[in-house]
Amino acid sequence: MTPDIFHPRWRVCLSGVTTLLLVAAQAMPSIAIDLREAIERALGADARLTAGRYEVEAAHGGVIQAGRRPNPEISVELEDFAGTGQYRGAQSATLTISLAQKLELGGKRDARVAVAQGKEEVAHAEIAVLIRDIVTQTKLDYIHVLGAQQRVELLAAAAKRFDDLLPGLRRRVEAGASPPADVSRGELAAGLARVAVDKATSELTNAKRQLVANWAGNLRDAVTVAGRLRHNGHRPAALQVLLANIDDHPAVRAWTAVYAQRRGELTLQSATAIPDLTLSGGVSRLFETDDTSFRLSGSIPLPIHDRNEGGIIEAERRLAKTTYDRNATRRQITRKIIEAYAEFEGACIEASRLLESILPTARRATENVQSSFQQGRLGVKDLLDAHRDQYGAEVQQLDADIRCHSAAAKVEALAARNPFQHGWETVTRRQ
Repeated sequence: MTPDIFHPRWRVCLSGVTTLLLVAAQAMPSIAIDLREAIERALGADARLTAGRYEVEAAHGGVIQAGRRPNPEISVELEDFAGTGQYRGAQSATLTISLAQKLELGGKRDARVAVAQGKEEVAHAEIAVLIRDIVTQTKLDYIHVLGAQQRVELLAAAAKRFDDLLPGLRRRVEAGASPPADVSRGELAAGLARVAVDKATSELTNAKRQLVANWAGNLRDAVTVAGRLRHNGHRPAALQVLLANIDDHPAVRAWTAVYAQRRGELTLQSATAIPDLTLSGGVSRLFETDDTSFRLSGSIPLPIHDRNEGGIIEAERRLAKTTYDRNATRRQITRKIIEAYAEFEGACIEASRLLESILPTARRATENVQSSFQQGRLGVKDLLDAHRDQYGAEVQQLDADIRCHSAAAKVEALAARNPFQHGWETVTRRQ
């Protein structure tokens, strides 16, 4: 017997099953997103890239059209009819049908193709620049998320250390070994640490929002972001090595395409000064004598008033300007590399020194103060200060690490080269 799915009991069951499926779907863990996937999503969703691809297609259409020759022209002429006397009616009329073709001289078609191809190459170069900008921005946002995740972990661990101190402080107060103010101091330190955790958690949420905004996603897309900031102690590449790659930057390479385009424009303007020849051939029919004759003609403009001097001068100056524009772009990128490298080098040195020497010292100091406190040689203020110093050093090291990785991403985008020697990796990818 087939069940009646419209029966009230079936509707209740279906409603319950649907609710369970929705709850289960919400409870399912999201797959951790890594840097590669974040970049792929950002590239796939950016409308500027789609617009750029349409521009490339439009420029390619211009290349096709630039290679076309002028269309031939057909003309029909009827004369010597509907007049007076012997020209009354159409008995003495003459019908002429002719075909004319303009012949472009001076290499105009090749010059047009060169200009169009240059525009197409410029459109490609603009996409390359845009892709690099999107990748860099996504990488920076991704690094900030990783840093924010690690800051939450670090502050949560610091808050736990302060919380773990409170039971011991309360026991000392109960035993009369410490004044009640010591507990208040401990509670204040723990409370401030928890406030810092809440603030860091809020900053992490905002960092994730910024990351998913690169592909118009929502926070569910970045519930878990894979990877950690790593400082492996690799040495930075020399600044001069990075500066040697400036010509590989798409913004600089684009001027090569612009130069080709403007050189084609100069050729085209020079060719425009050469007049084109138009040849025409046809056949005439004389109705009066019932005869047929052929005709051939040609015409060419006389370059007396217009030799296109202005167009040639304009094209020459724009072509000469290209070299200076390219040099200006190289100088701008050089300056940006130097600025980013200074930030990169300073932050990485700070992060390295803090990681290798300051943090171990801070942890040993905390352990020593903890031991002295338990032996009664130091007070609660000394203990809390030691934990705060360790916490401050850890936060400073993490902030320096974030700045190191962010500056490295900027340098890499500008110099088209990994700024670290020996294969530095900015983030780890999920297996």
